[in-house]
Amino acid sequence: MKKLTIAALACCFLAACNNGANNQHPSSKYEEKKASIGEMEQESPLKFLKVTGEFRNNLINQTVIEGEVANTATLTTYKNIEVQVNFKDKEGASIEKQKHTLDDVVKPGTTTDFKIKVSHVSEAESITIDIVDATPDK
Repeated sequence: MKKLTIAALACCFLAACNNGANNQHPSSKYEEKKASIGEMEQESPLKFLKVTGEFRNNLINQTVIEGEVANTATLTTYKNIEVQVNFKDKEGASIEKQKHTLDDVVKPGTTTDFKIKVSHVSEAESITIDIVDATPDK
């Protein structure tokens, strides 16, 4: 009876060890989903990047734009992020549009601050900032 109990416990132990080993390796379906998410993030960077910012004028007659870029992607890092700044007057009409490339690298799930200095834009009361392009970092 004692030998039977020991044999049963040994079988249970070995079965448990084998099941644990299988759970440590991701399945092929998981890898496929991960690959498709990565492809989607690389093909559509504008869906995963968000920008916010504001502006002020400094003492040496420059307009300083400060903001942050957030990357909501799970796998892809982005670089060479191109932003378009639209300066608006009191009524909200566009005065001037400028494009700038940010040299920062934004990793998945992170936010990066930026600062852009341009010559003074007179009559500008507000701005909008949009991301128009970005390069996935491979």
